[in-house]
Amino acid sequence: MEKITKNQHFVPRCLLKNFTSEDDVVNIYDSSRDKLRNPTSIDRVLAENYFYDKDNTVENFLAEFIEGPASKVFKLFRGESSEPLDNNAQIDLLRFIVVQLSRTPSALSTSLKTIDNLMNEVISQLGKLNNINEELINNIEFKLDDPKDILRIQTMESVLQCPLILDLEWKFLINDTDTEYVIADHPVVNYNWYLRNIEAMDIAGIAKRGIQIFLPLSNRITLCLYDKQVYKVGEKGTHYTLIKDVKDIHLLNELQFRNRDSYIVFTCREMANYVKTSCNRIPNNSLYIHRFDSNLSISKNETRSIIAQWRAPYVFSHWLSFSKVKKKHSKRAICNVDRQPYIVLAHRQKIEELRQRGKAL
Repeated sequence: MEKITKNQHFVPRCLLKNFTSEDDVVNIYDSSRDKLRNPTSIDRVLAENYFYDKDNTVENFLAEFIEGPASKVFKLFRGESSEPLDNNAQIDLLRFIVVQLSRTPSALSTSLKTIDNLMNEVISQLGKLNNINEELINNIEFKLDDPKDILRIQTMESVLQCPLILDLEWKFLINDTDTEYVIADHPVVNYNWYLRNIEAMDIAGIAKRGIQIFLPLSNRITLCLYDKQVYKVGEKGTHYTLIKDVKDIHLLNELQFRNRDSYIVFTCREMANYVKTSCNRIPNNSLYIHRFDSNLSISKNETRSIIAQWRAPYVFSHWLSFSKVKKKHSKRAICNVDRQPYIVLAHRQKIEELRQRGKAL
């Protein structure tokens, strides 16, 4: 009988290993409990028993197709491999990134909140249309038989998002300061500085013009994927930029602090006070704010309901000193469009086709 994995990581060990100390442990701060743990093995952090499933369907999929291939890439950044970062390796890392966006407790919480808001509003509107007592309506509660079904679905489907970021440019941000990079329990950060002030519902999408995606690969290296049509990042013609200004490191770490659900992992114990102070100052899950609006209109001939949910970004007072919006975009009216609309359309059509095929099986 195949062995069942009980302790399932939502941030994989192959990435966390890049944040271990010489003693092969990490430090972890639990901001929801204001608790600094003793140095801990990566086997015991950012994991839960049966987080995905008890039959290991999702766990095995992640291990074989996502974490296994990506782990070879992560070895490059701790000096355990000399394999080139070729096209195949880049695709493996991009798959890891899009899946990591959907597989964490924070990602599940966001999805469940969206469903709850939607269903509560639907119930409320149906009650009003049918003149049902408001107290009775308020006592009706929508519940999923197994909320983890949402996690399983979005985790498995997320790998199909990879084509939407194939066009992004790569830049490795090398930390040349005394302050290390930290990593959160929801570590992949997507943020659109170019569209930050636009009043629109879709600016958080990874297919949008002006997106930047950040993932700490170690306490000294962060990967930045960015829209090269909008931004100039570091020196032209290089795949890395040396970060000497600690303010930039603080801002990159703030992305992790704001994106965390509860936990921050770091290498050196001397960083503990910095991490704790930053978490006390910066709220968790604050990089985006969940927005909700609805409208119910009733006429003699028609009843129409519009329910909208979206994420509004936290607006930073300044951005990374090495990342600039190009003049051709900074001097024009901001344009909220998809980078590759034909790719987005084809992708949506393919996803719908796969879903219909799944229903037919």
